[in-house]
Amino acid sequence: MIETIGSFLHGIPVLCLLLSILLGTVIGGVHIKGVGLGAVVGTLLAGLLIGIVARPELPEQMRWLFFYLFLFSIGYSVGPQLFAGSFKQTLPQIALALTIAVSGLASVIAMVAFFGFDEGLAVGIFSGGLTQSAALGTGISAINELPISEAAKAALIDNAPLGDAITYGFGDLGLIVFLTWLGPKLLRVDLKRESRSLAATLKGSGDETGVFRGTNYAFRALRIENAAVAGRTVGELEESGAALRLAVQRVRRREQVLGLHPSLTLQIGDEIAISARRGIFSDLDRSIGPEIDAPDLLAVPMQASSIVVTNRQAMSRSLSELAANAKLRGVYLESLQRCTVRLPREPGVRVQRGDILHVVGAPDDVERAGAFMGFVERDLSRTDLAFLAGGICVGILLALAKISIGGVSIGLGAAGSILLVGVLGGWFRSRYPVFGSIPEPAQRLLMDLGLTVFVALIGLKAGPHAVEAYHLKGGLFFAQIFFSGVIVTTVPLIIGTLVGRWMFRMSPIMLLGGLAGAQTCPPGLAALREASESDVVSLGYAVPYAIGSVLLTICGPVVVAIVHAMRS
Repeated sequence: MIETIGSFLHGIPVLCLLLSILLGTVIGGVHIKGVGLGAVVGTLLAGLLIGIVARPELPEQMRWLFFYLFLFSIGYSVGPQLFAGSFKQTLPQIALALTIAVSGLASVIAMVAFFGFDEGLAVGIFSGGLTQSAALGTGISAINELPISEAAKAALIDNAPLGDAITYGFGDLGLIVFLTWLGPKLLRVDLKRESRSLAATLKGSGDETGVFRGTNYAFRALRIENAAVAGRTVGELEESGAALRLAVQRVRRREQVLGLHPSLTLQIGDEIAISARRGIFSDLDRSIGPEIDAPDLLAVPMQASSIVVTNRQAMSRSLSELAANAKLRGVYLESLQRCTVRLPREPGVRVQRGDILHVVGAPDDVERAGAFMGFVERDLSRTDLAFLAGGICVGILLALAKISIGGVSIGLGAAGSILLVGVLGGWFRSRYPVFGSIPEPAQRLLMDLGLTVFVALIGLKAGPHAVEAYHLKGGLFFAQIFFSGVIVTTVPLIIGTLVGRWMFRMSPIMLLGGLAGAQTCPPGLAALREASESDVVSLGYAVPYAIGSVLLTICGPVVVAIVHAMRS
């Protein structure tokens, strides 16, 4: 029966690939007490199983095409964040990400020295233990560059996904347990109490309901009957209600809607549509005039837009400071995003270059706010494919540039070059938004599809090798790999905690969020949010995530180079 299924699948390689992704997504979606493998590792496991049964033959270059798409997109997404904020402010988070990468690298080398693992297993243990599958791809790319026979390369490449698959499960689980239980024990803190304390600090004396939150604001139509308002301009009326974020959206005089401008003088009998905090409309009835039934006046066109922060005048400002700026009146914040993380909308939260503000407002108000803060993403459904393809081409050509030191050729390699070009492309787009648009949904698709297809192809090819390895070396060999993964996961976390807390004096919440980011582990952040019952933990995640995504990916070839030197 199994042979019949295997023979059928062998004849349709594309079906094997798609089945691996389908079954992998199902496997990755299974969570036990909030802990799951995720779609990428699930796909790797499914690929290994289907590879054992079907042994499909798929083009070698296909996996690299998808991996290059992934590398460019992840570089593009973190590029703006790598250069955001002042160096002094982000130094502890940068140091934390470096500590995790270096200590993880050292842990892998120690396990190689103890157990004698080869280059493939070493990079697999590194990528699985630190939950960064991109390192698996760059490591395999580096193995292809080694001066060894093709048969030896194939054996090492097949070992790499085996090491990743065995260690990734504990990589996720171990990180979650550390962040939610062991880490707080070492720091002697209560997660919920610390989160409330940090949230209170960010809230300060600012708006209790949040600065921009559209859910706390409403539209009303009023008729001006208070003589104190007549003779004032629209700008003066808005300024008087600035603390309540009052904004005049329309003015109608004798059945004619007037052109809206801050210098427009209001008169008795004018009908105005305003937006403001819900709770103050009863006061406005007395200070301005009665509310009227005017649905046509209230039919203000509204649009949801994404504003990318690029201008210096907006960077490092808190949400409360931005809310008080006249250029942002009439615009309401739905969510604040940094890299792939949603941040809390507390008044004390400061925006950085590359942050994305998802806002709602009238078109003119959104345009004014976008010009002040950076730029408005014009078309979230359109991707600059020429920029994407051109960036990958430049990365491939850049990989050809090598220097010789002591007779050894040294270069970035295709993977490192494409990642670097992606980082520079994302940063350049944030500075000069005239071309190179890859909207956030497209970035997410490229990252998910690129990495998932890559690991599926790796698993399909390595499946038969996993069975051979078990028959040749037995269960003890697999146990050694698993134990090594445990070491690679836990040692960097402990060292990172000591360095972050006692050397850089990081707050416990920022430190634990930074550890999740440095290991690029979204499930760890989700578990930390749940345990702390707060979103403020996200503030420490974004910068280490951006740096960790690049560092850990680059470390794949470093692991291969060091282990190869040791074995030589």
